Amino acid sequence: MGSRQQAPKRGAQNLNNLLSNTPSKSVRPKIPKPNQNKEGMKEEISPDVSSMFETIMSKLGKLDIIDSRMQFVEHELTEMKKSLKFVHAEVEDLKKDNEKLKKTDVETQKRLQSLEEQNTILNNRVIDLQARSMCDNLVFYNIEENEEENTTEILQSFLESCLGIENAKSIKIDRSHRMERKRRGTNPQAYSCQIQLFPRQRACIVQCKEIERH
Repeated sequence: MGSRQQAPKRGAQNLNNLLSNTPSKSVRPKIPKPNQNKEGMKEEISPDVSSMFETIMSKLGKLDIIDSRMQFVEHELTEMKKSLKFVHAEVEDLKKDNEKLKKTDVETQKRLQSLEEQNTILNNRVIDLQARSMCDNLVFYNIEENEEENTTEILQSFLESCLGIENAKSIKIDRSHRMERKRRGTNPQAYSCQIQLFPRQRACIVQCKEIERH
C-alpha cells in the first residue's frame, strides 16, 4: 500500500521537472490578414498617385488605338504598293504597245503615200488616155433630153436639120453619149460623139463654126 501511494507522487514530480527544463517558446506577433493589408494600402495611396495611374492607363489605351491604326495604315500602304506595281506593269505594256503602233503607223503612212503617188500617176494616165481618145470627138450642146433616147439617131437628125448636112444618117458614128447624167432643173447635158470619116467630121466642124458666128 505504501509503495503504491508513493508512485503517483514521483510521477508528478518528474512531470514538473520536465516542464521546468523545457525552454519556453517566444511569442510571435500576430500576422495581419490580407484584407487588412489592402485596406492599409488603399489608405496609403494618395489622390495624386491615383490620378497619375489613371492618366497612364488612358495613355496606354490611346497607344493601343494608335498601334491598331498604324497596323491598318501599314496594311493599306502594302496594298497600295501592290496596286502601284500592277499599274506600273500596265503602263509599261501600254508603252510597248504604243511603240508598236507608232512603227505600224509610220509603215502605214509610207504605204499610203506610195499608193497616193501611184494613184496620181494612174489618174494622169487615164486623163491622157481620155484626152487622146476624145481628141477627134465632137461635142454638141443645147440638144433637148428625153428619158429614153438614141443618141446616134438624135445626132444624125441634128446634123441634117440644124447643120444642113445631107445624108447625115450615112455618117458612121462610132460612139455617142451624153457627157453627164440628166439633172432636174438644169440645161440639157452635152453630147459627145466620134465620127469615123474625117472629111465628114471636118465638114461638121466648119458648119458648127459658122453657126457660132451667126
